[in-house]
Amino acid sequence: MLDKEDRQERMHQAALLKIAMQLRKQDLKGFDEIFSEILQDMDLDEAEFRSYVNAHMQTLMATVKKRGY
Repeated sequence: MLDKEDRQERMHQAALLKIAMQLRKQDLKGFDEIFSEILQDMDLDEAEFRSYVNAHMQTLMATVKKRGY
């Protein structure tokens, strides 16, 4: 069973994936709107999520470059 930290990590990873998928759709909304909707839908704290993204920015950018987004 996942502990709270592991669960939170997986939820943040899922949120990043959902944001990326929404940004690729043709009927684009603004990033801030997508970001807020997904965090609200997933019941994630915005400050915690932003902290997670900032802590993993190097890895995220490497993945973005590698996949050509």
